[in-house]
Parts: sequence; C-alpha cells; structure tokens
Amino acid sequence: MLQRASLNNAITNALNDFPEVAERWQVGDPTVTVMLNAIREMAIALSRDNDTNTIEPFIKSKDRTIIADAISKGILPVATPCQHLLTIENKGNATVTLSQGRIVEDGTGRQWRLLSSITVKAGESQTVICEQSIIQQYQIDIKTSEPFYQVDVAVSDDMYLSAIGVTNRTTNTPFNYKPKFMNAPAGDTAYTIFSDDFVNLSLLFGEDKRAGQTVQAGDSYQIDITQSYGYVDVTNLKQGALANILTDDERYLNMYFKYGGLVRSGANPLNVAQLRLLASFPSTYDQNAVFMGNFDMLVRQHFMSRFDYMMIWNETTHEKFYGANLNNINHQNLAVIAKNPNEQALLVSDIQKMVTRADSLLDGRVRVMTVAERPYQITINATLSGVHDTDTVKNQIKELLLERYGRGTISASHPNSDGFNRQEIATVIRGQVPAFQDRISDFTVIGESTSQNKIKPHEWIYLTRDSIKINIERTADAGNSMWTV
Repeated sequence: MLQRASLNNAITNALNDFPEVAERWQVGDPTVTVMLNAIREMAIALSRDNDTNTIEPFIKSKDRTIIADAISKGILPVATPCQHLLTIENKGNATVTLSQGRIVEDGTGRQWRLLSSITVKAGESQTVICEQSIIQQYQIDIKTSEPFYQVDVAVSDDMYLSAIGVTNRTTNTPFNYKPKFMNAPAGDTAYTIFSDDFVNLSLLFGEDKRAGQTVQAGDSYQIDITQSYGYVDVTNLKQGALANILTDDERYLNMYFKYGGLVRSGANPLNVAQLRLLASFPSTYDQNAVFMGNFDMLVRQHFMSRFDYMMIWNETTHEKFYGANLNNINHQNLAVIAKNPNEQALLVSDIQKMVTRADSLLDGRVRVMTVAERPYQITINATLSGVHDTDTVKNQIKELLLERYGRGTISASHPNSDGFNRQEIATVIRGQVPAFQDRISDFTVIGESTSQNKIKPHEWIYLTRDSIKINIERTADAGNSMWTV
C-alpha cells in the first residue's frame, strides 16, 4: 500500500516545477492542500482496492478477497437459532397459560421464545418448543420520498441476525425479501439486504420505475429483527425460568430443558474457511439457483453449518452414475449427513423447502438417497534426510491430513468426484511439515484410482488413519558426516 509520507514526497517533488504553488503547498494553503490531499487519499484507497483484487481466478486465499467475494455474491452473516423442547411443571393449585412469545432464560442468561402458547394444569407438566432468539421492533417514519431508501440494521453485541420482517404500517402491507431485487418487478412490495463489510447490514427499499417501491413521505414502517446467538452447546442446558413474572401463579412453574430434546441445532454465520469454499463457485451461480439445475451453492450457502456432507445433483448427473430412467426427469437428488443425527429429518425437510422456493416445479421432486461413507485411500512415498525422525514425521503428516481432509472437515463436506486434489495435499504437507523444508527431503502423493471404481455423488469420501499409507526411506546421503545444503 502506498504510504502518505511517500505520496507527500512525490507531490513535493512534482511541485518543484511550479515554485509559487510549491510555496503554498509548503505553508499549507487550503486552496492547494485540500485538492492534493483528496487526490492522495484517493490513491491510498485505490491501492487498498488493488491489494484486495489481486488476481485469484479460482482459489481465493486472502481473507479480504474471500469476504469481498461473499459480499458480491450477496451472502449475508445470518445465524440459525437453536430450537429445543422445554418441559414446564406446574407445582401450584391453579391452571397457568403462557402465551406464544413469552421469554424464558437459561442458566447462562440466554433468552428463549416459546413458539406456541401452552396451558399447564395444576400438578401436571407439558412440553413446548422454544427457540433461542429474541425479536426487536423498530419503527421508521419516512420524512421525504426517496428512491432506494436505505436503513441500517442494528443487531445487539455478540448476537447475529437470524431473520427480518418489514411491514408498511400505514397501508398494513408486508414486504418480502428479494436478494438483489431478483424477480422483483416495478411496484413490488420488496426489499433487499446488503453488507459492505460482512458485519454491518443495511436494508434497501426499491424504486417505482425499476424494482420494488419508492418509500413515500409520511409512511411508517415496522422492522422486526430476530437475533440469536447461533450455535448453542445443548449439553449444558438444564434449568430455565421466566424472564418476567406476570401473575403469582407463574411463581410455581418449574422449567427445564428436556434431555435429548434438541429440535434444531443452532448455527453461526459462515466463517472465512466456509466462505472460501463458496468463493470457488463461479459468479454465474450468484443467487441463480436454477442455472443448469445446479442447486449446490444455494443449499451450501444456507445449510453448510448444519451438515458434514451434502450433495445435490440433477438428472443429467444422476444418469451418468446410475443409468437412465424416465423417473429421473425433472427431479433433483439429495444426499446429506447432518452434524447432529437427531435433526437429520428436519435438515432434509428444510433443504427440500429451500429448493422448492427457488424452483416451484421441484415441489415434491427432491429425492433423498442414503449417504455411503467411503474412506479415500492415499499413499505418500517420501525420502527423508537423516536429521529427521521418521515416526515423528509420519505422525505429523497423518494429523495434518486428518485435520484438513478427515471426517467432518470442510474439504470433505462437498463432492470430490476425482478424489482429493493431490497437488493441494502436497502443498499443504510441504508448507506445514518442517521435515520437507530442508531442500533434501522429498515426497510424492498418490491417490487411489477412480477410473474403474468411480466416486458416486452419494458417496462421502474422507481420510482416516487407516486410509493414509506412508512409506519413508532415508536419502542417499544418510550416514555421511558431510553437511549438505
């Protein structure tokens, strides 16, 4: 990045040909310094932009580049709130009714909302689903009509946005979220959300003649923001209590989170490692789920934090691996493994609903296949300098590969039809195993052949300790007393 000091020196040198202007620059004359300082700051901003946009056509490596790619694709830092069963016991003598939306606090102070009303008779107990989220309502009054009116979305510290609702209170009209105003004709009750830094969010209304509606002076809008903590460790959930006691009878209620009562796991917004995978998708798939029937990015963008492996494929891919059949026409096929086995059915249902929202023709046409686990065989042949311990190097290689390509890793969460990339594995080993950085030791990576035994879409490949074979020999100079560089 160009520094201000070097730019100031460049400006001073350039002004030597204009002595009068140079004197005014030296004494800080605003008529000269304001303009030149503005040009200097613009040059600094452009240098940052050029640094961010360093050419990385396929694999994004820099965090800034990855985040910039996510922003350009409309990916938002949205969390999935946890849902859990809550048991309520009434130790009093009167029937107690709790309305939908009542707030319950767990042992750490997190707030949970009842998703339905519940009535508990005296001496009885009932179970209800609650969600770890709260809803904050804001009202904005439009003072002047303005196209593409923008509103900043405020989220509490340490919490994430989970959902948002917008309603025109003047006309009592709900507005719908349309990513980048996609499929939002002029006059449609639509809004979109964007972020400049993947942290702060802004809500954007439309314009009457292009997309959506122009907000009108005098109208009032209500914005309901649902926010949560995302992932919750349910093993620590025990007792709960009402945040506010409204009647004396509510004092006799005992609440506890039911053991094994997880309904839906919470998930944090996508991190940089997960975004790096999405950054490898071409921009053609940016919010365009139905392009060539490829829904992979759409599903991965919304559910990546909730599964260990997922593959969704169209009829063309299906017939390539499983043969042609009339029943394959206009169908999608899904294979998925949830991180939490208890929510496998719910995750499948959520993905099917997401695909249906993207393409209504696929309603009831997303077939589910059982995932078959397939450890991927890999062999590493190495020659090692005499100064390194072979057992230590073997252990380092295995631990590194299991961390990057083992069960439950991001690299193993997506389909790898040709197996893991051997060049990438070699780069990882050379960069993080010190023994292969001495200019003497060397190694080769050999993956299993998939030409005869193809990896099918429903097969989940990953590395295990037993699937990693490491053969190490000593280099020819081993035993010499001479030092080799």
